[in-house]
Amino acid sequence: MKLSDDEKAKLAALEHALRTEDPRLDHRLSRMRLGGVASLHAVLVLCFGVVLGIVLVTLGDLLAVPGLLVSGLVLTATVPTLAVVWWARRYYCRYCAGKAPSPARWCARCARPTPV
Repeated sequence: MKLSDDEKAKLAALEHALRTEDPRLDHRLSRMRLGGVASLHAVLVLCFGVVLGIVLVTLGDLLAVPGLLVSGLVLTATVPTLAVVWWARRYYCRYCAGKAPSPARWCARCARPTPV
């Protein structure tokens, strides 16, 4: 839905007032960014790993091949663990308790260095 000219003017006035009142907040908010394409690819790879693990477990059970069953169970258990570790290293900031994404070296919300 498009904004009317009056609403656009009010929004611009609010943004200008916020920038002049607290320039540090404006700077921190401008540095915040989403994960982008790399995050999407990581999520797709992790989903593919879980699906592959389930397929291997199913085939190992149907064909009575213990190797397939064990490899499927290991894959199904490790991929979600890797997903949590990836998320924690990329987005969790111990200073602001994960309330803001921190893909850079500095947390955009609390303006402190993120742990490496």
